[in-house]
Amino acid sequence: MKIKISAQMLSIPPYLSTSWKNILSLQADPNGQLVVSMYDGSRVEIPGLDQGSLDTIFEAHSRYADREVGVDVKKMLESPFSFQLPVSSDGTVLPATAHNPEQANLSPLPLEILQKIAAVTRALGLDDTTQIPQAEPNCNCMFCQVARVLHDEAPLQKASTEEIVDDADLHFRNWDIQQTAEKLYSVTNPLDTNEQYNVFLGEPLGCTCGEKHCEHLKAVLST
Repeated sequence: MKIKISAQMLSIPPYLSTSWKNILSLQADPNGQLVVSMYDGSRVEIPGLDQGSLDTIFEAHSRYADREVGVDVKKMLESPFSFQLPVSSDGTVLPATAHNPEQANLSPLPLEILQKIAAVTRALGLDDTTQIPQAEPNCNCMFCQVARVLHDEAPLQKASTEEIVDDADLHFRNWDIQQTAEKLYSVTNPLDTNEQYNVFLGEPLGCTCGEKHCEHLKAVLST
């Protein structure tokens, strides 16, 4: 079996030849069979692979996933909708703009944008925000909104609406969870081992069931 692995694609004829961007997750069993889950929901089973080939394939997929995360962070920083974080030579964050009273009644920035600002700041290790001025009281200009997030003064969780919860809803379904690779988890129904899903905690976050906020993803995150 002639296997071709590059930074852009995986080719294992006659079973599979596709770009890494089309592959959601990888899973291998003790017999050397590789299961490739695709973003379109299909699965490709490839038997007879030796351990060395499996290790190489998983490492290549992991490198691709890590590289894509780096690209996404760069896009956040370069996006016209993201808040630029200038950094001084000693690694501290410097103010990118200033309080603007004319924008005091500006609508709140989308939660997703504020979350990205906080995530990028942490990802870059820019923990010292002492040189960023505090937000002005009762001001909602863009700078003050961002300043509150960087100073941990603004909650980044959406407020939940109170509702009556039935006791039956408090009993969550249990899943058997096993990590099969970096950021990749196998989720199996203990009552029906044929019901199995793969959850990827990298970028993009996803599950082979196809649902965005499925119980399988929540089960993995809860562990």
